[in-house]
Amino acid sequence: MNQPCIPNPDPVTLPRRIDSAEAFFWFLDHVSSMNFMVIAEGVGDLDDDALRIALARAQQEHVLLRATIATDAEHRLIWVPAPDAPIDYKVMEVKSDWRTPLAEAMVQPFPLGSAPLVRAMRFNQADGRWAVALIFHHSAGDARSGCRLLAEILVNAATPDRPFAPHPGYQPLHDLYPPIYTGAAAVEAVQNFKTQRRAELQRYGKFDDFPGFNRHAPTTKPRFQTLRIEPERLERLVSLCRAAGATVHGAVSAAQLLALHVAFEDGEPHTLGMTTPADLRAYLRKPLDDASPLLCATLITTVYRMEQRGDFWALAKMVSDDLKRLLQRGDGHLFYALFPPPAEFPATPEGIAAFKKMMEIAPQVSLVSNVGRLAPLPAATPFQVEALSFALCPMFNHLLFNAASTFNGRMTLNVNFDAARLPPDQALPIIADMEAILNRAID
Repeated sequence: MNQPCIPNPDPVTLPRRIDSAEAFFWFLDHVSSMNFMVIAEGVGDLDDDALRIALARAQQEHVLLRATIATDAEHRLIWVPAPDAPIDYKVMEVKSDWRTPLAEAMVQPFPLGSAPLVRAMRFNQADGRWAVALIFHHSAGDARSGCRLLAEILVNAATPDRPFAPHPGYQPLHDLYPPIYTGAAAVEAVQNFKTQRRAELQRYGKFDDFPGFNRHAPTTKPRFQTLRIEPERLERLVSLCRAAGATVHGAVSAAQLLALHVAFEDGEPHTLGMTTPADLRAYLRKPLDDASPLLCATLITTVYRMEQRGDFWALAKMVSDDLKRLLQRGDGHLFYALFPPPAEFPATPEGIAAFKKMMEIAPQVSLVSNVGRLAPLPAATPFQVEALSFALCPMFNHLLFNAASTFNGRMTLNVNFDAARLPPDQALPIIADMEAILNRAID
């Protein structure tokens, strides 16, 4: 088969200076791997040659898939074109466990100047099932746009004669902020934000560190466990959340917080931090879609004082209300203002060391990231995709990173942990308890 050829559609011109959000995650990746991956699990006839061609087509249709991050004369990070670098695609045969080798591949770095900033892997199981993953440098996308891209690639592999759909690309995230969060108008908002967040995060005192968690582990052993909520039970959970004034995200977060509190095994109250990666697409000058990879994520941290007998639904509603209030208040837009502008750090060993020193004081938290309901594949295919999900290795200060997605009415929770920092004999019981708490809430 011939690789498709289309004219260059890019009104978004490169090179360009890296955005503050993209730079934040580029530097953060030098503290702890910030790569993420999106995963399709399926069965049936998925042709390798067709998939390779679909990957090449995706590069031609999307700007950041044929670009890389380099530095200018002042050692500042910039996006530059890399039109001749194909997406690396590896195929592995496995008996059953593809999650461990995929997790280990996920954290392999993308060095400065490497291109493109995405890799592809396929795992074929002995029973005929397969998993296909795209591994991204986080500066080049987020889970929502990554999941849509992977679905698009699979559809194009199955129907190669579909018309080309070149995408013009997007402006950087901060260029899309509403005026109240830019320029002189943002100065007062930033100061108010810092004052409010300082008071809110200090209300309960220092976050409690989990016993046995080693944030200074010299190595990384990424692992993840997958939980499922089948369609009928998921719809019941949605109905229960609605009745309680909560969201499904709030319910999953509540289960995680309660499971972590139980794992302290001392029956005492504990203060736990919860960080939520949030999507800013609906909060920009004009709502933005996810039709092409772009980093549109922010982080929002909330704090909870956990008692011995926590009420699940009250906690689920509290988490839901907190996130809605803080997003509407503008905390998501202002998160990157908590730090000296990452785009102004030189991408040198000295600049990386300064950024690393700044971030190493971060308190211990756990994370729940939920991309919500993903669209079904828009065309008939000779294969069946049973799950579409994502994963990300927790940082040095993250107990767990719980990545949630819903595809064809079924929710997948990839609960990620670093076995070098949180050993499996501690992590796996927490994950099992979290699943049990969710099941009890649904029952």
